[in-house]
Amino acid sequence: MKKLYRLLPFVFSLALALTLIACAQPPKAEIDAAEAAYSKAQSSPDVAAYAPEAFAKAQSAIGLMRDELAAKRYDRAKDAAIQAKDAADAAVTEALAGKERAKAKAEEIIAAAKSASPEAEKLLADASKVKKAKLDLAAKVAELEAGQASLAAAEDAYGKGDYLGAQDKAAAAQKSFADLQAEISAAVQGATRKK
Repeated sequence: MKKLYRLLPFVFSLALALTLIACAQPPKAEIDAAEAAYSKAQSSPDVAAYAPEAFAKAQSAIGLMRDELAAKRYDRAKDAAIQAKDAADAAVTEALAGKERAKAKAEEIIAAAKSASPEAEKLLADASKVKKAKLDLAAKVAELEAGQASLAAAEDAYGKGDYLGAQDKAAAAQKSFADLQAEISAAVQGATRKK
């Protein structure tokens, strides 16, 4: 019995050491889940385009997880892994929503530019009949054609799923048509006032 009491501290120490060793293992399941979610977000071009801030949070969280793993602070690494997975999943979800918003906005701007194009074309045709209008018709035709080319590029980008590019190109076309209409109107009004 005395031998048993002498072994008790040793047995207790051994049990404690085994418990600590078991606890000092990297949280594999959480790390794997975080790395998989981050890899999915990183490989999606939509995430970088439509959710850059959310992806930056995921990058920060995965970096923290990796730092904690390197420092062998596994309980902190586990928390960081959970945060990294959540942030990466949120980035993917936000990208899908952002892409849908961009698609709707692109449709709206393209429709407005499509409406402005024939108006600008008609106004230019009418202005060409006003003899005293000080217009460089060839230059204005080139501006109209440039706007129409930009509109066609916007529709092409939209068809390829590049909704941000479609927005930019359609907005450029819309501005081109609006500027052209303003210049033509000013020239025609100036010519008619001189009569």
